Amino acid sequence: MKTKFILPLAALLALSLFLGGCATGMTPSSWPGITADAERVYISGGPAVYAVNLETHAEVWRFAVKSTVFAPPALTEDGQLIVGGYDNVLYSLDPATGAENWSFQARDRWMGAVLVAGDTIYAPNADYRLYAFDLNGNEKWEKPFQADQSLWGTPVTDGKNVYFGTLGRWMFAVSAQDGTEVWKTELNGAVLGKPVLNEGVLYVGLFDGAFVALDAQDGNILWQEPLDSWVWAGPALVDDVLYFGDGAGNAYAYNLDGKQLWKQKLNGAVVGTPAVTADGLVVATDTGNIYYLSFEGEVVHTSSVTGAVYSSLVPAGTFILVSPTEGGNLLLALDENGAQAWNFAPAKK
Repeated sequence: MKTKFILPLAALLALSLFLGGCATGMTPSSWPGITADAERVYISGGPAVYAVNLETHAEVWRFAVKSTVFAPPALTEDGQLIVGGYDNVLYSLDPATGAENWSFQARDRWMGAVLVAGDTIYAPNADYRLYAFDLNGNEKWEKPFQADQSLWGTPVTDGKNVYFGTLGRWMFAVSAQDGTEVWKTELNGAVLGKPVLNEGVLYVGLFDGAFVALDAQDGNILWQEPLDSWVWAGPALVDDVLYFGDGAGNAYAYNLDGKQLWKQKLNGAVVGTPAVTADGLVVATDTGNIYYLSFEGEVVHTSSVTGAVYSSLVPAGTFILVSPTEGGNLLLALDENGAQAWNFAPAKK
């Protein structure tokens, strides 16, 4: 079975027009999202969600959706797998069997992964709303919070407030208890990824080509640094250093005060969040190149796969899980040297 999940240049250009003119109804082409636990890896790819056994590399189950799925699934503490699709439905599945527990129909697509915080599921939707559900799928707020534009990125929370950005260039903080607005801050670019929240500061990459830090208490901008191109995904934070990539093919490291520690030029745009290992970072590009970097930004070794890699890489034990856009494999597992250890291709059904 040949898999193909493509974000062509035309889609990026259309997205740029969308973000510049606030058109409605735009979505990118789908690419797979990956989540793993100790036993299985879960892949939202095309018209189905798949579970693959990490030991045998065999398909455990698949759950078909009416349209396609884009966002990585999220696991809850009580044993649910939460994932939304282009069919406007948010699903709760049994991670062991793929059976549906409950579902919720929204007005638009689910683009970003949900945030699971204890017994609450915070779910961003393209209908401009942030929803809050309990673990049984019941809405916890009197009404969802309505923002200015579509929500594509995953929110973060400190337990008191929930923080998220929109395609309309705003950053919001809303009460985790009832969804009322606490503050909002206008930015220069859209927020498509998940912010990092650390000691009362939010760190956010913007689609206009900048990286910004905001005070989580009041939304004031603490610092902002220009980059060479757009930032799609959120950063990775390791030992007070922020790592991320941009559309010009740069990998960056910044300290928490906004000082650039290093910049490494790569071949191809970086769309996903870097994966963090004990030895450094693993970064993928839309040219199918996989870079193993030290925490100091040095290229240790490289690998390559067929097709672009847009989704974030996921560590699983000693392997890095990759889902490329083309070729016969929905999932590749690379070892610490970048060599392919095993693969998964869904059988035709």
